[in-house]
Amino acid sequence: MADPEGWVRVAVASNGPEGEMLVTRLNGEGIPSMIVRSGGFDVPGFLAGGPRDVLVPPEAEARARALLGTTSED
Repeated sequence: MADPEGWVRVAVASNGPEGEMLVTRLNGEGIPSMIVRSGGFDVPGFLAGGPRDVLVPPEAEARARALLGTTSED
């Protein structure tokens, strides 16, 4: 799945399962979110390995960052 246009990264997960946990937490709070493989790591052979970007719509960025405890540098 391609990045939704305009969505912003609010966190970077170390791997797929960690990314799924973050997305589940955000979705549970009503914040639309998704994970995508981080740039340079789109290798299907990695399966669940490799970093993932957690994305949300711009209007949900502040709330998502507060929930996850991340900053704009994450």
